[in-house]
Amino acid sequence: MKRKIAGGLLAVYAASTLLFSVFLPEGTSQNLTGADHSLSPSEFGVLCISTVYPGAVSDVSDSRDNEEAGADQASSGSEADEANQGKQTAGTTVREEEKPGPVVFGEDPAVLILHTHATETYLPADEGNYHSKKKENSVRDVGEVLAKSLEEEGISVVHDQTLHDSPSYSSSYSRSAETVKSLLHQYPTIRCVIDLHRDATDSEAPGATLSVGGKSCARYMYVVSTAVPNYKTNAKFISAMNDTAAENFSGFTGTVLERGYPYNQSLADRYLLVEFGNNRNDIADVRNTARIYGKILAQTLKAGY
Repeated sequence: MKRKIAGGLLAVYAASTLLFSVFLPEGTSQNLTGADHSLSPSEFGVLCISTVYPGAVSDVSDSRDNEEAGADQASSGSEADEANQGKQTAGTTVREEEKPGPVVFGEDPAVLILHTHATETYLPADEGNYHSKKKENSVRDVGEVLAKSLEEEGISVVHDQTLHDSPSYSSSYSRSAETVKSLLHQYPTIRCVIDLHRDATDSEAPGATLSVGGKSCARYMYVVSTAVPNYKTNAKFISAMNDTAAENFSGFTGTVLERGYPYNQSLADRYLLVEFGNNRNDIADVRNTARIYGKILAQTLKAGY
């Protein structure tokens, strides 16, 4: 029976590919998340199969998405395990000729830290399905540690702690976008925006850690939007961040996850959505990550990236 179904699918695919290679006008496109993507005859054949046989082409659900994809807002809700989150890539090394000159920072703010999902918490704060309005043991707690680490390196910081996901989780990215726009207008010297989150898992296993400089640290991950005009700029900055981490901080680099939703990342050329650990990480390990990450970010910014 399975062979008959497979044979039928192949027949539909071959027929649709042949048909649309003849009749589909060149350059036909679909509008996906606000961007045009060329649709080849072969891709159209797959689309036909998925339409006739919805179960034939698997569709991985996006647990980060709690809003409709828009021009400047997307969702990144209750995060799932990395293995189910999509395409993961490693940052490419910045070539020698692309390296800029050093930058000296003064008292004006250079980094904005905020939290689209500000109620996310770590162990031991597991009540409320790992969400709380209290700052202790939350991503805001970690944001304060990150801000202090940057300031110790001479980088002035604005740390916004607005609860964009409370009382309503819906449209939290829309609300955080308004906060970012307002603060960028108020502080035009800001060079980098960090939307600090944590990942999430249903597992009862402890969150992954590794030793960096003798400290137990939670791992971290970048979520990069491919649906914004400045995607390459953001990706290049993350690549420089990972180069700094690899060279100077025992290879403490972040995994890169690319997604086709905006996450407000068009609002700045260095707009990082970074996830420190997950809900099963102990807050002490995540604070250690924040301290080291602040030094990685400071060195990268001072190098002129």
